[in-house]
Amino acid sequence: MQFFIDLTLMSICIIGLTAFMGIITHGAALRLFGKNSRRFFAVKSKQTQTGWRKVQRRDT
Repeated sequence: MQFFIDLTLMSICIIGLTAFMGIITHGAALRLFGKNSRRFFAVKSKQTQTGWRKVQRRDT
């Protein structure tokens, strides 16, 4: 009986670690390598929109 309890606990730990390994790795990679590109898309969008005219609301 003790063997099955140990096997169940070990399998739950392995499955849980495997499930969260991608999330942990993604978070660590963002912290290490993502510092320069945090606002990349916001800055590019703002650069693209410079010189655009504002949309005027028409009352009909």
